[in-house]
Amino acid sequence: MSNGAHLPDISRLASLLSDPGRARMLLLLLDGRSYPASELARHAGLSAQSASNHLAKLLQGGAVKVEQHGRHRYYLLANAAIAQALEALSAAAHGHDLQRPRAASPISPQLRLARTCYDHLAGRLGIAIADAMQADGLLLLNEERQFEVTASGRRWFAATLGVTAPSDGKRPLARACLDWSERRPHLAGAFGAALCREFQQRNWVERRQDSRALRVTPAGQAFLREQWGIRPEALTESD
Repeated sequence: MSNGAHLPDISRLASLLSDPGRARMLLLLLDGRSYPASELARHAGLSAQSASNHLAKLLQGGAVKVEQHGRHRYYLLANAAIAQALEALSAAAHGHDLQRPRAASPISPQLRLARTCYDHLAGRLGIAIADAMQADGLLLLNEERQFEVTASGRRWFAATLGVTAPSDGKRPLARACLDWSERRPHLAGAFGAALCREFQQRNWVERRQDSRALRVTPAGQAFLREQWGIRPEALTESD
């Protein structure tokens, strides 16, 4: 019987998430942006000193990293693997008490419609795009329940978005990420990140203030309608 000596030690990461204040800071960082300690403290409802202590533990534990800009320090998630773990835990904890005392409020319709999940598109918009790409043969959900970008999909990315080689070798080209609010997969991985980046750079979506939520711009509505027949306004009709 194995003694588990060669298994990953998930208890270290679990211990970092065991404090609600740290968990709230990490969930804010899940939008893929970097934040100063003061903003993280405000979001988590912590004092400056308490937030500083928590951030030191997160740094030491490898969950976040810090960037120096002049005299200011900005914190962000350490890597895509940490973001993936947080999104999976959010899906598992949805409906429970991970974010109390604020979990009693319903999910924001704006957040449910469209948001970033670290560096890819999530919410009903992200799922609608993944569904449409599968219907067009651009994306395939394989037997392992993971996405693959097909040869047609690679040609589409190159011709439509100018994306030819999105991978840096440190992450999968495509991955099915379980959406925590909708419980269905959206596209993650290098191609998912490239898709989100192009949507933002082409001004098809824009961030809503102080939120992970995205607003689909008129230009984005036109692209989605012409490319896949997706009407963002229709995605909220079941609320």
